[in-house]
Amino acid sequence: MTIDFDTGVLAPDPERRRFVLGWLMDALRAVDPERLTAEALADRHSGPATVIAIGKAAPAMARGAASVLDVTGGICVSGHPNGVPKTMKSVVGDHPVPGKRSLAAGAAVLDAVKGIPPTVDLVALVSGGGSALCESPREGVPADFLRRVNASLIASGADIEAVNLVRSHLSTVKGGGLAAAAGRPIDTYVISDVGAAGAEVVASGPTIPGRHDPDAALQILKEVSIDVPEQVAEAMRARISSLPAPRVSILADGRTAARAIADAAPGPGRMAPAWLNGDLSACLRRFLRAAGPGVTVGTGEVTLQITGKGAGGRNTHAALLAAGALHPGELFCAFATDGMDGSSDAAGAIVDGSTLMRGGDPSGAIHGCDSAAYLAATSDLIRCGPTGTNVSDLWILWRGLMAPP
Repeated sequence: MTIDFDTGVLAPDPERRRFVLGWLMDALRAVDPERLTAEALADRHSGPATVIAIGKAAPAMARGAASVLDVTGGICVSGHPNGVPKTMKSVVGDHPVPGKRSLAAGAAVLDAVKGIPPTVDLVALVSGGGSALCESPREGVPADFLRRVNASLIASGADIEAVNLVRSHLSTVKGGGLAAAAGRPIDTYVISDVGAAGAEVVASGPTIPGRHDPDAALQILKEVSIDVPEQVAEAMRARISSLPAPRVSILADGRTAARAIADAAPGPGRMAPAWLNGDLSACLRRFLRAAGPGVTVGTGEVTLQITGKGAGGRNTHAALLAAGALHPGELFCAFATDGMDGSSDAAGAIVDGSTLMRGGDPSGAIHGCDSAAYLAATSDLIRCGPTGTNVSDLWILWRGLMAPP
């Protein structure tokens, strides 16, 4: 697994930043979906298999499965059609808000699992991003309502468990809906992007019966000022799946990636004891305060309320806020492991004590959620394109002026 980082981010501090990019590459290799999936499936029986892969890591996971299984059919739903095994149909969905392509993908996977003989192995490969990429609204839920709910929840700063609880109550493919359509539990292999949350939250759990709590889901919608028509509320109250939970294997998550960085860093580095979660600003203050000397690595998924129409995401926003709190000799990196941070073309940023000296007052960019534009001007953006994997975000604080490893 090789990722090409734009070397423009090295300019302000080539020596130390080169090591940071190397650590990020170590992290991405540690969560390589193709290798992890092949290793996990190597001991399954050798009969014919149908594979359903959903999410940003779906093509790589599908390749891993095809390298060790006799994959005779299946569907791969992702954000691009590249690198999908020839025996599987490739379907491209929309992200971050489900659109027409996502609805076509949902219909395709539900149809694909029906009527599969019990002699054919059925395997699900699930990764983050699948909630938007693959969708099928319940009867009584209009597609435009579904899109509006997704956009509002993303902008609200709600945490991923709340967002996906709502999604699973609006969908026939989520919350175990795919397994219900198949009529049997589906062994499921997961690359997790949801921090401490369970596997049923990843892609809203297409094969895993999740929490059925329509009242809580409706309350979340009320809190973000979404009026719910009665026909939608009735649809949300229905249960989809009564199947037993499948066997679930989590192949990697953010801690897998963070541990690779901590092991490679001088000292060695240390991992933050708690997942990054909750409000971005508050979480960043806790992370910076708790970090020790040397290199500290955190992972998770924080929340950010969108207050402007600028370019950026959670990671560039965190980096710009951190730039104003760093002491001399400190460096901070925030990185989206899927290579795509919010509305920008960047994966995150590396900042240090000189960032604000080079860029000037950041308050307008912070309040307008335009952090990526600011950090592009200071040569602090990390650009690498889609990585083909997707675990939680990574934060690195390098504190002190020790020599690089």
